[in-house]
Amino acid sequence: MNLNNKKLIVNMAVSAVLFLSLQMSAYAIPPVNTDADKLNVSVEDDNTNNSEESIIKKFSLKNKFKRTPQSQVENFIKKYNKYSESNKIEKLKELYSDAYVNNDGFNKNSIFELMKEASDLYKEVKYNTNIKEIKINGDNASVSIYETATGETKRSIDKFEGTGTIESEMYYINYLRKENGEWKLLATDVRSENVSIKYGEAKNMEAEVSSPECVSAGSEYEVSVKTKTGLAKIPVEEEDGIELESVSPDGLFIVGSITNEQIKYPQEQNNDVLRALKSEELSRILKANKNGYNEYATISLGITRAHLDPPSVVIKMTGMAVIMSRVNIMPIKIETINEKETNDVKQKQS
Repeated sequence: MNLNNKKLIVNMAVSAVLFLSLQMSAYAIPPVNTDADKLNVSVEDDNTNNSEESIIKKFSLKNKFKRTPQSQVENFIKKYNKYSESNKIEKLKELYSDAYVNNDGFNKNSIFELMKEASDLYKEVKYNTNIKEIKINGDNASVSIYETATGETKRSIDKFEGTGTIESEMYYINYLRKENGEWKLLATDVRSENVSIKYGEAKNMEAEVSSPECVSAGSEYEVSVKTKTGLAKIPVEEEDGIELESVSPDGLFIVGSITNEQIKYPQEQNNDVLRALKSEELSRILKANKNGYNEYATISLGITRAHLDPPSVVIKMTGMAVIMSRVNIMPIKIETINEKETNDVKQKQS
């Protein structure tokens, strides 16, 4: 794998992280049939005349419902979505609590830095949002959201024809808190997320990824990917640092790697050598970090064509995909001195 291809993978991975931050800033609320709607209809039906009494009754019912926490949270979500879609960053900032933090440790300032960078990288992003549940407990609320998104990169890569495509899915919970009488976004807990960026011939490549959503710190876990290409194995010699162990008759083969990367900003580079897939499946055992960070299982896949011109091999990469799956890391409880002494006594007694 040459240095340029390594840089390409790193840049694509960073782009994926930025896109996920942009996606989190643009959730929408679907139309809701509220109890207030029913109340308003019944009032109008039962009071067809425009008497002063009926008008006051309708006005009081509407205002009463508007003051309920449920409608306030729904209005907050609609406002959030409006500012996100219109890219009104300053207005959006007003909806965040200064104490905001997500489960990756990003605060308000770092989140908006990510949003700005992401908006410069992608275009025509379309969201499909499903709000699963809204819970309210006094001055606190939570909104559970499942969301998918698709879009295009604004920039092309010289190595491949055209711009890239991006797809993602995410499930997360936003926590709200009322501050000085207004709802603010206090925290985000991302439970699961998957994102893929594809260029060139990889746009049509199918890949089925298997990875856990949550593991213990320092534990081992397996990540695998299945491609849908069906390779005929033709052994060839190693070239340019890539082990060409299987090549299809037309010279097309897939190279890949699997790594794990801690979710932090700025993102650290984690270079890995791409190797030709011996079959349609690539898997690897990874070890979770103990540094307190969640991480991404990152799968890099390259579509490469090799032209055999004995005794040499001419290699050209015609497509590239980076697929990232979130793995939340659960901390391990550290025994206190008293707990250790107690456990040692129990072991001796047994």
